[in-house]
Amino acid sequence: MKDRNYTHSIQIDTNKCIGCSHCMRVCSTQAIRIVEGYARIQPERCIDCGECYRVCPQRAIYAKDDGFISIERDGYRIALVPSVFIGQFPSEYSATQVLDAVKQLGFDEVYEVEQAVDFMKEAYESVAKEELPHPLISSFCPAIVRLIQVQYPSLTELILLLKAPHDVVALYLRKLKEREGMDPGKLFIYYITPCAAKIVAARAPVGELQSPIDATINMTEIYNKVSKILHGKKNPGLHKKFANMSPDSVNWSLSGTEKKYFPGRSLAIDGIDNVIEFLEKLESGHIAEIDFLEMRACDQGCAGGILCPGNRFLTVERLEHRHKRLQKLKKADKGVVRNPLMEYKEVLHALSSVDPVYPRDGLLLDEDMEKALIKLQRIERLMTYFPGFDCGACGAPGCRNLAEDIVRGKASISHCVFVQRVMEKNYKLSPDQAFVVIEKIWGRNRLNKYRDSHGKES
Repeated sequence: MKDRNYTHSIQIDTNKCIGCSHCMRVCSTQAIRIVEGYARIQPERCIDCGECYRVCPQRAIYAKDDGFISIERDGYRIALVPSVFIGQFPSEYSATQVLDAVKQLGFDEVYEVEQAVDFMKEAYESVAKEELPHPLISSFCPAIVRLIQVQYPSLTELILLLKAPHDVVALYLRKLKEREGMDPGKLFIYYITPCAAKIVAARAPVGELQSPIDATINMTEIYNKVSKILHGKKNPGLHKKFANMSPDSVNWSLSGTEKKYFPGRSLAIDGIDNVIEFLEKLESGHIAEIDFLEMRACDQGCAGGILCPGNRFLTVERLEHRHKRLQKLKKADKGVVRNPLMEYKEVLHALSSVDPVYPRDGLLLDEDMEKALIKLQRIERLMTYFPGFDCGACGAPGCRNLAEDIVRGKASISHCVFVQRVMEKNYKLSPDQAFVVIEKIWGRNRLNKYRDSHGKES
């Protein structure tokens, strides 16, 4: 069975794209090609990690969300705010003050996502008692889940089948409001998201038919609006009076906290390249005897999300300060944590699992195994013709990617500039035909500057 829901947040604005290929060169899953002068995403390979977004010099790559305009709905509007959003602001602003400013934007209620973490900790204890294949891989980071679906299909059975904290807290709020007598059709839940992958997770969740979240809003957009409200209003007296979640919950989305709550030998790995290096070794059997893997696509976890406006290291420092403040509140309250979500933990346990995760078609050559083997042999044969420089002049990130595109019918061998020269020398390709091939890759007007003053090629 295959997962063929290729909903994506990462988009390319061709009015801004100049086909510079920076995005193609950093894409971790080789999902980008240059076609007719523009970057194009292969949907079956993209995991919405956002590495292309970081390097685009034209700002042609963007994360498509529902936008702030989506809150103009007639109903009861709740904003889900992750702790990393609070970490975008200097420590002079309390968490309560930041959340109150978010509410002033037009929400009826604001809730912190990490209040679901106390529930997640208990769920991990329960999962650890089951006889499951190891190592289990955290499902927290949706970019990592999709990376495994695309590039490591044999590891999909290791993905933890638990909803993420933002889904759990959304389910809690729906149950809470239902008990209070609210019409479910009038309740709208918005997630302020730090990355593109979580936008997709809310639109098309893996292992779920429907997300309990109604819309997502780019964190940068909310940050700019909240900053205007907070400007010049430090220390207004808005502070928490008690710990409403265990203190280290605020660090759950960073690297290194989640793994502490899974019994046995656990590792925390952040950064997409580090994760890929580790998964390669895990898949090939070079790593064993690990019980749990916490993996984050971004450096420093969600503090490094592409939609976080602040510096990730300062964000981590501020969350550490907040962790300490919650510890003081807990200590002052005789060690008590007053988390109202935990009153619904029995209900949430019945709702928190997801269906098995299946591979995607990312690297699949053909559904028919016999045809796939023939295509694989053809790829290996094509590789003997290519120089192996991975120059990218063909519009694909590497020689093997070009060979894969050729057997899939998406490119021809003449896309390789080295092969072109040989074909021209042997009269199998005319200079004009070679010119047309280059224009198909890099665009019709890309070579205009090489014409002389009489309009002829120089």
